[in-house]
Amino acid sequence: MNIPAERLQYIADLFLRCKKVEQNPWTELAFVFEFNEGHMANSGFLNNGEAVRPASAEIEDDPLLLDDTLLEFREEIYEQCDWRFIKLLFQMESETGRFKIDFEFEDKSRWEIHPGNMMEMREQLRPQFD
Repeated sequence: MNIPAERLQYIADLFLRCKKVEQNPWTELAFVFEFNEGHMANSGFLNNGEAVRPASAEIEDDPLLLDDTLLEFREEIYEQCDWRFIKLLFQMESETGRFKIDFEFEDKSRWEIHPGNMMEMREQLRPQFD
C-alpha cells in the first residue's frame, strides 16, 4: 500500500482531538474501530503508566469527523488492494508522538474488547514501539 505520510499524520491528529484524549492524562493509547454494514463502533484504552482507562474516540465539536475520515481511508485502502478492512487499530505514544495503524481484513474476533477479556485486551493492545 502506498499511503502518503501526510494522510496518516492527519488521522493521528484527529485522534489527538478526541474528547477523552484531550481530557485525560495518558502515556500511550490504543483504539479499535470496527466496520460493519451501515455501522461503525470503537473502543480502546488510555494508558498512563500502570493506570488504564477504557475510552472511546470521538471529537466533541465534530462527532462525525473521525468516523467519516476513517470511512474515506477505508475506501482508499480498498482502491489500492481490493480489500476493505473490517477493523482498524490505532496506537500512539505521547512522549515521542509515534503512532501505528494496523488493519484486519478477515478475522472479526481480532482485537475484540468485551467485559470478559478487558484485562487481557488492555495489555495486548498496549503500544509497543521497540
